[in-house]
Order: sequence, then C-alpha cells, then structure tokens
Amino acid sequence: MFTQKSRKQNLSILLIPDDHADPLSYKISFRMLRFLSIIGILLVIHIITGFIFYYEYANVNRRNRLLNKENVELKQDNEKVYKMYRVVEEFIKYQERVKSALGVNSNFEVSDRSKDTLEDFSFAVEQVSSQTTWESENKTVRGKLDFLTQTQSKYHDFAKSVPTLLPVEGVLTTDFQASGWFFPYRHLGIDIAAKKGTPVKASASGIVLFSNWTEELGKLIIIDHLNGFVTYYGHNQVLLKSERNFVEKGDVIALLGSSGKSTAPHLHFEIRKNGLPVDPKEYLLSFQGLK
Repeated sequence: MFTQKSRKQNLSILLIPDDHADPLSYKISFRMLRFLSIIGILLVIHIITGFIFYYEYANVNRRNRLLNKENVELKQDNEKVYKMYRVVEEFIKYQERVKSALGVNSNFEVSDRSKDTLEDFSFAVEQVSSQTTWESENKTVRGKLDFLTQTQSKYHDFAKSVPTLLPVEGVLTTDFQASGWFFPYRHLGIDIAAKKGTPVKASASGIVLFSNWTEELGKLIIIDHLNGFVTYYGHNQVLLKSERNFVEKGDVIALLGSSGKSTAPHLHFEIRKNGLPVDPKEYLLSFQGLK
C-alpha cells in the first residue's frame, strides 16, 4: 500500500520587464504567505494601538498642562486672598487703634459727611479777651492774653518724638482742665486762637493715625508718636496729611480753621500719654521759658 505525499502548494509571482528581458519568477509558499499575513496584521494592530496611545497621551498631557496652569493661577489667587486678609486684619487693628486714641467704644462710627468750613469770619483779639476766665493748677488768667510763640530750642531736635513744639502761634484762650467743680465740662487740651489759614505744625515726629471729620472737633488730625504719646489737632480748615503718612516735627499738617463745634478760628490741641490726657503746657517749651 502506497501513501501519496502531499504536494507543496506555492504561490508563483512572475515579473515581465518591458524591455523584453527574461521574466523574473518568484515562488512563495502558502505557509510563508500566511506567516507574512499574520506579521502584517500584527503590524497594523500595533500601528493603530500606537496611534490611539499617542492620542490619549497627547490629551492627558494637554490636560496636565491646563491643570498646572490652573494650579499656578489658584496659587496666585490664594496669595491675593492672603494679602487681602492681611490688609483687612491690619485695617481692623488700625481701626481699633484709632478708636482707642479717640477714647470711644466699639460702637463708634466716624461721620464721613463733609462740612463747608470756608465761611467768612474775622479774627479779633477783643473776641478772644471776652471769653470766660479760668484758673488751672495755681495759674490764673484774667483778661491778660499773652501771644504764644514757637521757641527755637535744641531740645526739639534732641527729642523729636516728644511733643515739645507749639503747633501754632497765637493766643491761649482755653486751658487744660481734666476735672473740677469750677468747670461745667472737661477740656482735655488747650485752645490757641489764631487767624484762619495759619499753618498748623506737628508737635513731634510720628505717623498720622487719623485724618478725617468728627462731629466734635471737625477736621481732626491725630498723630501717633510711637512712644506712648499721641497728639490731637482739631477744628482745622484744611487737612494736609493723610492717614499713615509719616511727619517730622515741625511739618505743616493742616491749616487752622473753625470746623466742628467751634465759634471762632482756633486750634484745639491735646496730648495723651499712654492713653491718658495730660496738660500740654507740661511738654510745650513755649510754656517753659526755654530758649
């Protein structure tokens, strides 16, 4: 009994040149053809898979770039928020210092309405001399009004943060009175009458803590001298310094007027030490006779 061997099946490829040359013949077995087909299919699958992977990678990379950009913007926004928070926190502390300097409670609100302080009135010594006489600390003023002048002393430069400089030259019309049966109300500073528009100078170097309108003292400037001393300059016509401005002793900070509860142009000047009002005459060299 004979077995017939299976013949190998081949694929013949015949190439016939145009120049009448001998034709070329190639034989590929079907087994090799199937193998090459499988390789081709796998290659196509790899190409498609690679394209899909590259597309997804590009999308992920693009999203990552967007996320990184958003993170940077978020950090910048957070920094702005933190800065705003610090500004608000500093403003709250600053407001508390103003309230403490003004000696008011937490319900105090400063009026922001403006008042016309440019009304015409004249300054006359006769009007000043007609004011009520008073007595303070064994010192009596009765009709005799001395014109106060600013002293030229080296002590001003030696103690720049101590309020020793007379803020305005003029006539002392109302003395300091913290308490007493003779006075119907307390007067926590001194009043110096002068011509409207007279420059008002800082009594000492410091930072402007308050520069605005108040009902009682009109256009008021408060200077913190950062050593426990705080000075008040009230009833001004024009305020020349803004809050948080640094001023040197002798700098012009306002123009004298009659704003607020006032009947004649004058400066209301106060000195507070560690929150308590003190007699300005104890510190102003113009009252000490020092030259």
